[in-house]
Amino acid sequence: MEPGAVEMTSRADLLLASASPRRRELLERVGLTLRVSAPDIDESPHEGEAAADYVRRMAAGKLAAARAAAGATDVAVLAADTIVILQGRILGKPRDRDDAADMLRRLAGHRHEVTTAYRIAFGARELDRAVTTAVAFRMMDPRELDAYLACEEWRGKAGAYAVQGVAAAFVTELRGSLTNVVGLPLAEVLADLRALGALPAYPPARYPAVA
Repeated sequence: MEPGAVEMTSRADLLLASASPRRRELLERVGLTLRVSAPDIDESPHEGEAAADYVRRMAAGKLAAARAAAGATDVAVLAADTIVILQGRILGKPRDRDDAADMLRRLAGHRHEVTTAYRIAFGARELDRAVTTAVAFRMMDPRELDAYLACEEWRGKAGAYAVQGVAAAFVTELRGSLTNVVGLPLAEVLADLRALGALPAYPPARYPAVA
């Protein structure tokens, strides 16, 4: 989908301001029908900006861009941003294989944090929240690292890994929301959307079957 484009459906429960297929999958897994917008904003951190401030600013910026592109809407708009933080430093999406290898070597044998900030707009109301999960990686031997890099699962992933994929083999501990590490803290998001009265048709009569 082109940045800024809005994918339309005949009926929607939510406008998702994200191009992430993982966030879309999580929300559709619980029966929500989505309109999807892919906001295009500058994701460069400001000099000296704290990780917590950066991720909230990204969520707010994506929400504003999606609302401007969509115009008036009678459904809630959800935007989110996920970052990996190691010793206070943000690990974003790797530029290339070498950058991914460097990130994974630094993560190996250490604990890090994954924070997702999200922002919801519904009518005149806005709500924002940040959820953090602690993750520990075991050490990886060089052959494992090479094999992981070769599978290219790291592409487009903050911190150069996907916990729902092969990288689950490296995780020794996870404290907090699992779906947050995937890209969206689903329990918290659903609770906030319902608290705003934004999901009158939720839950469905039956959740979609999982293959």
